[in-house]
Amino acid sequence: MSAQPLTGILYAGAGDIAKRCYQQLKHLAVPQWALRRNPNPAEADIPSIQADLTQADSLQQLPVCSHVLYTATPSERSEAGYAAVYETGLNNLLNALDLTALQRFVFVSSTAVYGASESWIDERSPTAPAQFNGIALVKAEQLLRERLGDKLVVIRFSGIYGPERLQWLQRLRKPGWVVPSSPGNWANRIHIDDVVQACSLLLQHPHPEALYVGTDDTPLEQIDLYTSLAEYLGITPPQRDDQAPAQGKRFSNQRLKQLGWTPKWPDTLAGYQAILSAL
Repeated sequence: MSAQPLTGILYAGAGDIAKRCYQQLKHLAVPQWALRRNPNPAEADIPSIQADLTQADSLQQLPVCSHVLYTATPSERSEAGYAAVYETGLNNLLNALDLTALQRFVFVSSTAVYGASESWIDERSPTAPAQFNGIALVKAEQLLRERLGDKLVVIRFSGIYGPERLQWLQRLRKPGWVVPSSPGNWANRIHIDDVVQACSLLLQHPHPEALYVGTDDTPLEQIDLYTSLAEYLGITPPQRDDQAPAQGKRFSNQRLKQLGWTPKWPDTLAGYQAILSAL
């Protein structure tokens, strides 16, 4: 599907998105590599290159690649942690890559770049990040656009969930967990299966747009989501905060669907219930 031959894929970040994309794209029969700070021979799920994005010297011998998927995440939730990955790390990688050979750079961003809104949000909506993580991602997108131009495709995912992402389950089981229950506090989610489908599509599609929002079809009020999950688990539902201000967002996935993406898990509750049933 690529406009030009896909000759090699580099994954900057070796987490579950990269591992699953590698399996998804093995049929292409092109070299694929993932950057790892400390490759473990026991984790032979994807060919690895020992490198640290924050250390420019470790990136000097990168292979020539036509496509990059940037899924690196901060080691800590702090301004310094985000700057290390989305400023220092990005600059180091761009300086090390052969940009003349590069055809596409898919950058995994987040809907944290948007502010709360009563209206539906899509790719045309202005960014208005409320916290440092969203601010760092907006700066990273701008940096990449300046350096890469139309080689860049950004996808802003809402909350990713999956069998290996169960932090919410621990919170739900914790006594006294409080959830906003006043209207306008939306939860937007996307299953890891659909994240991988989207990333794989954007790596291969010949003519993608520059920006996409990745989310499922069913934004839910937070209280509805977590009360339903508690009922499914047969545990006490979370406490309600009826006075919480409306700080939510509802995201549209229509542009991604128009590209040919069809979510396997369009309904958030169905996706969560499938995960819980398999535990």
